[in-house]
Amino acid sequence: MRVKDIMDTSQNLIRGSDTFEHLVKTLDEITYHSTFVVDKEDKLIGIITEADIIKVLIPKYLSFDEYLISALDENYFEKKCIESRNVTISEIMTKTILSVHEDDTVIKAAALMAVNKIHTLPVVKDGKVVGIVHLINMIRHIMKILTKD
Repeated sequence: MRVKDIMDTSQNLIRGSDTFEHLVKTLDEITYHSTFVVDKEDKLIGIITEADIIKVLIPKYLSFDEYLISALDENYFEKKCIESRNVTISEIMTKTILSVHEDDTVIKAAALMAVNKIHTLPVVKDGKVVGIVHLINMIRHIMKILTKD
């Protein structure tokens, strides 16, 4: 079985030049809790997950000392949302991402997801996103295999 047989062809795409505010406003359109970032030629350059959105709003030093959370102003989060409005997607995206080709095997995609502890893989052809493989696609594929008579 090939990736093209189980992938979803919907495309959750955003440009690296788009803003944080634009991303947040388009979250209703994101099916798999992540969106792929493309350049002006529609080539894949990164990924943004829901967790990345929250990370933008949390001070980096909190990863070193969780006790500092109590020292933050109670309106810090709201202020940071407004301050981050014009941050570009290219500033916050994960730049190194794994991908699969539509002709790769399902086991290759499953192995990449399991080994790297990720839920989503872009399916790429000629550097452009043509689909997505998510864990739910894998689960549905497994269900089909197990329910065959």
